[in-house]
Amino acid sequence: MRHIPILLAALILAPPAWGVELQSHESIRGAAERHVRELNVDQKGRLEIGAAKLDRRLRLKTCGRDLETFSSGDNPGRSRYSIGVRCTSDQPWALYVPVSMSVFREVLVMDRQVDRGRLLTRADIRLEEQDITRYRRGYLEHPKQALGKTPKRSLKAGTVLSTGLLESSTLVSRGSRVTILGEIGGIEVRMEGKALGNGALGERVQVKNSSSNRRIEATVVAAGIVQVSL
Repeated sequence: MRHIPILLAALILAPPAWGVELQSHESIRGAAERHVRELNVDQKGRLEIGAAKLDRRLRLKTCGRDLETFSSGDNPGRSRYSIGVRCTSDQPWALYVPVSMSVFREVLVMDRQVDRGRLLTRADIRLEEQDITRYRRGYLEHPKQALGKTPKRSLKAGTVLSTGLLESSTLVSRGSRVTILGEIGGIEVRMEGKALGNGALGERVQVKNSSSNRRIEATVVAAGIVQVSL
């Protein structure tokens, strides 16, 4: 039994008989690439898929029917696959083809260096197309996911942002004075108040209107500023 793999390899790599039509390597690689593309049909972004070149000594008789492809446990979004390609004619053969894939999307990248603990602004970040299969720890795609947060460590320009690199910054602290913004009839109204809890950008906190002593729920929109619906 231990000699079977060697025998099969010898048969596959052996030179064909004169007049025998060979299966082109391009058709085998193309079938493997199509299989990966079908696995990732719902993948968002620009896909780049490429099958590895086959050994030049590989000689397979042309298949009289369409090539079949198969794989097991190959989830979408991977960077590397091993795709089986087989012929089920009267003289069957099968082999595995390595296929690589890149998925390009626009993700958030640092536009300049920012030190640890400094509040991120729109000027600090930019959107840039990257191969997301390289970032297994995640990535961010929308500026709102980063704005108002602070880096856990100093981040250099070009760093791809992820949730693990950032932490929410407290813009409103319990007991601090806050400005309450509201709108009535298209006119902006400003009131003084007191925060009854801590809040980061976009979070909702309880505040007390200093004039009426009424407790209301507001959204943190900036440092010391909250907004309510009147």
